[in-house]
Formats: sequence, structure tokens, C-alpha cells
Amino acid sequence: MAIYVGRWDCSTCGHKGILGPETQCPNCSAARPKDVVFYQAAEKDIVQDSALLQQAKAGADWRCSYCGGNNKAWESKCTTCGNPKSIKGGDENLAVVDYTLTNTPRSGEKKRDRVVHPDQKSVPKKTKWKRRLLIGIGVLFLLIFLLGYTKESTVEVLGFDWERTITVEQYIEVEEEAWELPSGGRLLQQFRAIHHYNKVLDHYETRTRTVQEAVGTEQYVCGTRSLGNGYMEDKYCTRTVYESREETYEDPVYRKEPVYQQRYRYAIFRWKPANPIHTKGEDQAPKWGDIAYIDRNENLRVRQKEAIYSIIVKDKNDKRHKEQLPFDKWSSLEKGQELKAKEGLMGGYRGLDEM
Repeated sequence: MAIYVGRWDCSTCGHKGILGPETQCPNCSAARPKDVVFYQAAEKDIVQDSALLQQAKAGADWRCSYCGGNNKAWESKCTTCGNPKSIKGGDENLAVVDYTLTNTPRSGEKKRDRVVHPDQKSVPKKTKWKRRLLIGIGVLFLLIFLLGYTKESTVEVLGFDWERTITVEQYIEVEEEAWELPSGGRLLQQFRAIHHYNKVLDHYETRTRTVQEAVGTEQYVCGTRSLGNGYMEDKYCTRTVYESREETYEDPVYRKEPVYQQRYRYAIFRWKPANPIHTKGEDQAPKWGDIAYIDRNENLRVRQKEAIYSIIVKDKNDKRHKEQLPFDKWSSLEKGQELKAKEGLMGGYRGLDEM
């Protein structure tokens, strides 16, 4: 585990690259700052001397709460004021900090949040995008409001339209197939057919594949630890070591085996759609088509009845529109009658008002 000398920068005179274990700036004699950040130099100064290695492993430096002096871990009294070391009294050890390889400090500069002066005209890109997004949302809501806004208008009833449909069914004999013969079915043919397939093991094929096999572990440098005394060391993590090897295996091969069952083709009577009966007109006298022949034929029946009632209206721009209405409202209107309608903010017919 490599140990090397860190660096720190003087916050008083700006002198940079001071050896980590130094507690005073060699340029201005200022004490090592309280919030000192030890950083890794461009090239590691690996410690080889046994005495220096012993100092590095002695522990974090401590700062006297009385005078602020920096002291080594083995010092029992402050070398500046002579005050005995007392953690309870407020003396603090410098922090031992673990870093990843990517966030290991490379200089003594601290990251600071940018403060924008009130007179500064430039706006951060993130703020600009937020502002543009808010403006875009506002414009979108305004467009939705304008498109949905309507005002009152009137239209004139020009005419009427109606259409009625009677759905008819006929009871006829049809041919069908199924796995069972239903009640009432007249058998025409029976035969064996494939009902489904079963998956059956057929054989094995020898194949080769590459597999990863754990063969042990290894340690690797995964970060840096600042020892709190100006020295730094490589931080090691453990990972599994794998090796690739080829292996053979037996791959099962399956076949689809058909399963047969008895199937039936038969004739049976069913209700099926017949020709519907349509009637329509452009007046206010709707009528249903003639179903007397259906009542006389037991093989015919009325399935359902449907009707559509519409009016033709003219807006103030002389444009015609068709509107569907319930029968009671439709039958109560007259030609030439004016009805309340809705009109868009920019003009244009939007439909009848609620009647």
C-alpha cells in the first residue's frame, strides 16, 4: 500500500504546493488553515523512508482549541501554547477522508457555488431553459383557451332529415365445424384432425459455449485516503478474478408431435342477419318500414330498431350544418325557427347551444 506526501495551499499568501506534513507556510509563516484540503500532486511523492512512514501511520494531526496551533498525532501538548491535548476540551483531529479515483483532489481549490451579482445580465443556461419552458406552457394554455372559447350566436332551421332502420334476422340452416356435435346439429361428416401439438424430446446435440469461472480475488487501487496529517495513501478494494473457459453441453432438441381428435362437420339452424329495412325522408313524418311479412314468417324476426333524426341549420355566414337531435326535440321544431348556437372567438360555427 503506497503512501505519499500530499500538498496544501496557503490561504494567506496564496503559496501553492506546500508539503502536506508542514504546519506552516514556508513563504509567510501562516499556520496551516483550519479547513485545509490535502491534495495529490501531479506526480506522487512516494514515501520510502521508514521514519516518515512511521509518522504517516501515526494518525491524524490535531488542532488546539485554545490557540489554533497545528500539532502532530503524537504530541501530547500544543507545540505553540503548551496547552495539554484534550478532545473533550475542544481539540479536534483533522479529518481522515476517503476519495474515489475520480474525485481525489488535484489542487487546493474548493468548489464554490456561483453567486450572480444583481447587475450581472447573463443568465445561466439552466435558468434560461426553465424560463423558456414556462413561457411555452403559458402560450400553450392561452391557445387552448382561445380555441375553446365560444360566444352566443343564432342559426336558422332550414329543413329536416330522418332515417330509420329495422335489423332483421332469418332462421336458416348453416354448416359449421366443432370438436363436439351440438344438440340439434345434423351430422354431415366426422373426421380426425389435429387438435394441438405436444412438445416431445427428440434428441440431444453437443454444443460448446464460453463460460466465466471465478479463480480467485485480487486487490486494486480504487481510491485515495487522506490521512489527516499531510500524507495520503492508495485505497484498495477487492474484486473477483474470472477466467474464460470452453465447455461442452448437451442441448435438448424437441419436436412437435400432433395430437388428433374427432372433429365434426354438421348442419344446424341459426339466426343470421338478413336484409335490413331502411326508410328515410326530408320531412317531419318519419315512419317505419313494413314488417307485416315478418310477422307472418316464423323464420324471420326483428332484431332491433334504430333511428337518426337531424335538422339542417344555416349560420350567420350562410353556411349549412347538420345536427342530430332526440326525437322529442326534433319533432317540436319548425322551419324558419331561430335556435341558439355557439360561435368561436375568431368566428365559425361551433354547434347548437343546449336545448
